[in-house]
Amino acid sequence: MFLAHAYAIAVLEVLPFFLQFLGLGLSETLGEGLCGSALGVSEAEAVRYGLVSEYYFYGQAFLVLLALKAAYALGLVLLRFMYPEKAPPFAPLVWRLGMGLSSALLLLFLLTRTLPLPFLTPLGPAWLSPAPLDPLSLLMAAPEPVLLGLLWRARP
Repeated sequence: MFLAHAYAIAVLEVLPFFLQFLGLGLSETLGEGLCGSALGVSEAEAVRYGLVSEYYFYGQAFLVLLALKAAYALGLVLLRFMYPEKAPPFAPLVWRLGMGLSSALLLLFLLTRTLPLPFLTPLGPAWLSPAPLDPLSLLMAAPEPVLLGLLWRARP
């Protein structure tokens, strides 16, 4: 049952990853998305040239999470080819991993957009205002509740 929905789950898992690329070209109209200023600049360059904003490290966390979700989607498609007739014996583990990744992205999105964010400064820890809520971030987080519902219905 779980792998029967593998293609739909894989598309929804990888959709935010591809939507983030809209933030590179359309950042003036749609915003920078979940990863924000973490794209295109290494951490060493960002620190060296003073490009680190308060939200840079949160953008990096989203970037890693989106990469893990894309790898998970690829794994689902591969499992579908490897087990065309029935689900593998480790399908519950794969399902839990998908639920965990989607829940983590949704939870991190809600936390960073609604609560003050902790950030280390040279003077000590500080509380910053919530990350800006732009249209691209909303577009990127919108598939997560649908994906969680689909994963829940397709649980092994």
